Amino acid sequence: MAKTRVAIVGAGTLGLSTALHLTKSGQFDVTVVEAEHIAEGSSSRSIGIIETQYMNEFDIAVRAFGLQFAKTLAAAEGLHINVNGYLRLGDSDHAIDQYTRSVELQKTYGVHDARVLDKADISRLIPELEMGDRVGGLYGPSDGYVDGHLFATSMSTVARRGGATILQKAKLLGVTSGAGDEIVLDTTRGSITADVVVNAAGGWAAQVGDLLGAPVTLNPQRHQAITVTLSRPLGYTMPSVMDYVPGSGRAGLYFRHENDLSLFAGLHTEETIQDASDPDTVSYTVDESFVEQIAEALAHRLPGLDEAGLGRGWAGMYPMSFDQQPVVGPHPTDSRIVCALGAGGNGIQLAPAIGKTVAEYLEGVTPSLAGPGSKWDSSRLSTSDPAVAGSNLQGAQQ
Repeated sequence: MAKTRVAIVGAGTLGLSTALHLTKSGQFDVTVVEAEHIAEGSSSRSIGIIETQYMNEFDIAVRAFGLQFAKTLAAAEGLHINVNGYLRLGDSDHAIDQYTRSVELQKTYGVHDARVLDKADISRLIPELEMGDRVGGLYGPSDGYVDGHLFATSMSTVARRGGATILQKAKLLGVTSGAGDEIVLDTTRGSITADVVVNAAGGWAAQVGDLLGAPVTLNPQRHQAITVTLSRPLGYTMPSVMDYVPGSGRAGLYFRHENDLSLFAGLHTEETIQDASDPDTVSYTVDESFVEQIAEALAHRLPGLDEAGLGRGWAGMYPMSFDQQPVVGPHPTDSRIVCALGAGGNGIQLAPAIGKTVAEYLEGVTPSLAGPGSKWDSSRLSTSDPAVAGSNLQGAQQ
């Protein structure tokens, strides 16, 4: 029986996870086309945190799958997972009630060591942390982080071993129809004929969607991170700390351990709170105003590290969808086009579940993690609201 030819546009973590999962069944002839190099976009600029400290059962389930996937990949391919733990701070008794429920939900998905910490617990865990305006936190000791580029290249190794072809420096130039329902991708490395095309183009997914005749809304958000240089070793491995309050309408400070003398820090949000950026022209260098924001936030939250300085900084893209949730599954106007996009700033930890979901759609089975009716369901692109459906928020910037 002839295999279904699948072309995946984008060799970041979402595209490579999709390729890896598709090669498992033996039903597909998989080709990944990448405009530059593997993990060239958001994946290589990620802080790489993988954790399960969320409140909603669905959010926990897909992240628990991602954490287990990373552990399995590490055992098989030598990928290093830095297990330093993850602490989500809480600013109210309501937050702590949610955290208590999260601990029970996480147990359902195989995470048995998450726990709620009070102020005293957190002070013992991170003595330098200011907790005067926080009431406690949700802590996952088994959470950690990976190098985003190595995570992507490890997946590419497994996908290639399974028979996938990965074409780098193969920018998509145009799309035409072939015989029957075939789709022909014109790239800088020649033409690729496919039966199905997966749009996993990260910050470029809106442009790719336009070329495919399957438009998607995307609001790429530019986010920055910076190295915090310590004047002395801490004497312990600091957990990753998230001080973002979901739904607050503003970004919150996060930081994580990097080595004995440095942390990485940035401002995180899962909401669209700034204008879209053009991924072709966006600056990947850090802004002075951002440096000032981080310095102020760190001085407040980590007063015990008052001698720390700020080192090199960089920027990357959060490819946000119109409703801040990934869009995964067949495009509502053309089932030959499958979406794997819009993961925002959570692409590393959500890529395994997104890749698995796409593979299950194409295998003709009901997705086990995020199928029809879920928050990721691609059918929501068919909404009649012109402000969100099938529009490209980058607009004239392209």
